Amino acid sequence: MPAHPLDRPTDPRPAASPAAAEGGAFSPALAHPARALSRRMLIAASAAAGLATGAVATGASAASAGVRAAGPRPIDAAGAADAEPAYRLRLDPAERHQRIEGFGASGAWWAQNLGTWSSPSRNRVARLLFSRSQGIGLSQYRYNIGGGIDETIGDPWRTAETFETGPGEYDWDRDAAARWFLQAAKEHGVEDFVAFVNSPPRRLTANGHTYGDPGTSNLPAENYAEFTQYLLDVVRRFRDEEGIDFRFVSPINEPQWGWDAPGQEGCHYEPEEVRELLRVVLDGFGSSDLDTLVSAPESGEYKALYSDQDYAAVLLGDEEIAAGLGEFATHSYWSTDEQRAQAAERMRQHPDHHLTMTEWCEMVGGRDAGMDSALVLARTIHSDLTIAGAVAWQLWIAVSRYDYHDGLIYTDYVEPGDEESILETQRLWAMGNYSRFVRPGAERITAEVEATQQSDGEMAAIPFVTPQITAGAAPGQRIFRLEDPAGDDHGHGAVTYPRNAVFTPGSFDLLAVEAIDAGQDVLFTLELGADLVDPWNGSPVGYDLQIFDIYVDTGAAGGFTELLPGRRARVAEGFAWDRAIWATGRTDVARQNVAEKVPAAMREALFVPLEDAQSVDGATLTLRVPKAFLGEIQPDWSFQVLVMGSDGNMAADSLRVREVVAEASDWNFGGGSDGHEDPNILDLLVPEGMTQAEALAYTPATRTEVFASAYVDEDEGTLVLVVINESDQVAAAELAVPHRAPTLKLTPHRTAEGEALARGESVRLVRGGDGIARGTVQLAPRSVTTYTAPWG
Repeated sequence: MPAHPLDRPTDPRPAASPAAAEGGAFSPALAHPARALSRRMLIAASAAAGLATGAVATGASAASAGVRAAGPRPIDAAGAADAEPAYRLRLDPAERHQRIEGFGASGAWWAQNLGTWSSPSRNRVARLLFSRSQGIGLSQYRYNIGGGIDETIGDPWRTAETFETGPGEYDWDRDAAARWFLQAAKEHGVEDFVAFVNSPPRRLTANGHTYGDPGTSNLPAENYAEFTQYLLDVVRRFRDEEGIDFRFVSPINEPQWGWDAPGQEGCHYEPEEVRELLRVVLDGFGSSDLDTLVSAPESGEYKALYSDQDYAAVLLGDEEIAAGLGEFATHSYWSTDEQRAQAAERMRQHPDHHLTMTEWCEMVGGRDAGMDSALVLARTIHSDLTIAGAVAWQLWIAVSRYDYHDGLIYTDYVEPGDEESILETQRLWAMGNYSRFVRPGAERITAEVEATQQSDGEMAAIPFVTPQITAGAAPGQRIFRLEDPAGDDHGHGAVTYPRNAVFTPGSFDLLAVEAIDAGQDVLFTLELGADLVDPWNGSPVGYDLQIFDIYVDTGAAGGFTELLPGRRARVAEGFAWDRAIWATGRTDVARQNVAEKVPAAMREALFVPLEDAQSVDGATLTLRVPKAFLGEIQPDWSFQVLVMGSDGNMAADSLRVREVVAEASDWNFGGGSDGHEDPNILDLLVPEGMTQAEALAYTPATRTEVFASAYVDEDEGTLVLVVINESDQVAAAELAVPHRAPTLKLTPHRTAEGEALARGESVRLVRGGDGIARGTVQLAPRSVTTYTAPWG
């Protein structure tokens, strides 16, 4: 993702390649045989993928040379033997997975600015990033080949120099500051370099800028060959004159986004354009004297590998491109474990190609130099390696001047004359728990976890409401009206809105539901606490913050006790729905969403109003539902209306629901448990005598808060175990590793609040009669710790 996230598509999860818009409504059938579905057991993708837990340092001492350790907090090692272990971790060094190629970050666009700093300041930054003794020892570095300074881009940090001065003419003295960090990385031992492009040179673009126009690529097809020659000239110059031999060149970055505003460099390509450009680039590099391979497509999210865009099929399904492509790369923005698992499954269809994760940052506003964002980064690395099976992991920017959870280092420097400030974040050191110790060539091994105490959760059981119904109403007459209290759009009581300003107060606050007879139809009007809007400008009917479910229980035999996918709630005992209406502002993709997400039997009972059956008037949404589907509403019918957030990048088992998670982010609701039991519902109708908190009450399952991955490095003769403890409590873990020697000595390096790769006291595992070395250690609260041990 080459840009500051504020210049990404406004909705970070747009639906890709929407289906053609259709009028009217969609209903798979106007009647259905009511059938009950068995409740599906929801299993965390991380557990299914075998995510493991492990141990953190027992005791702590001074950090290794050059790495700060602000008051390490010793943990009572003696207590480890007495404490009941919360987890049991088993390593199997005989079971190998992917070979790790490295960890890195990009120099966009800080290097072109910090490279002008004084020698002490810029050398300190280089040591923090690249030194294995005084920093985090990155083994990969991404250099941005700029498209040329574009004065229409307001932020000078988001536009980069090009070497080109004319066709085939270059000024190789340009970009000297950024090139300084390339050489600094090399001097610190980095050998794996990537040259990546956000925009072609301005001379070759369609509009003369390094960003495009809406709906079109900014690189005309007739310029593909000249763009390829430009890349060849630049990469060859670095090899021959500067001693930087790029292992990969990446000509495309996040092609699915529009990049049609002057916020930063970027270039849009349709999947077919990606394929045709790569043919030219692969031919050019394949027939050259360079050993540099081509990396592509650097899509913005895992979903793009298997969704409508399906870059895996477009590129790896093409024999010519698959044979020439050196690396299949993607980014991990907004990705869930389920999406990672789907991406891994798609890549298993192409066993000759490995997946590389080449860009990520948390996409959360505000600065955070502490462990909150460090734990998010560590968990993302862990999931990308253990679930998606990535062979390398690269952060977006190494240094940031922005108020954002992005860089490993913050600076307040903007232009010459400003202080050359350097603020180390815990993200820096948490990444170092991987990059310094898991070196190129290490192989990931199996690590399995067993929680010693585990309790199942229970989803909320939602009751229905029976209104006072006017049976046999004449056209234009109200059938019923139900009102709901204002200001209760906080779900089970603790749900908070996402932080982004588009989620205005009252947007999910249901105030009233009314049904009006309209002859052959029934009009349902839903009144909210704020106007319905579409911040993303993708809805044919003008709203896309919310989705709405209306469930109808006619009292007929049978019916469904599950709700539509992703609601994370079930129907209360005594109720069962046999009609449902699902309303989304994205009527252009509603049919596709239903076909992909809703079970066939449930589709028979579902009506989806399309654009001709919906209308928005301020804070009121009106839905037209045919009586041929609904029937004549009877006095004993019961109803329920749910309000949820809309998300085009929904989880695999979700019908367009924006999730409620533990901590609110720019794009997710907060106040949940991060489990599979907390409802994703913001507001609903509540029967008399019951509170909304009671209607949405749930019991969370025991949450796994400790994760680990393990590696064997035959070249360095080491076993490496990286452990994340997200809990704010110390937890005991029993470790078990097959081992030939009587003991196995583990040396911990812990990152926690106030600690940066602090080296702790060694821990010894003792081999038993079964050949397994065991020991119980304590896991430090909110920490990332790497154990290393001699191996081989």
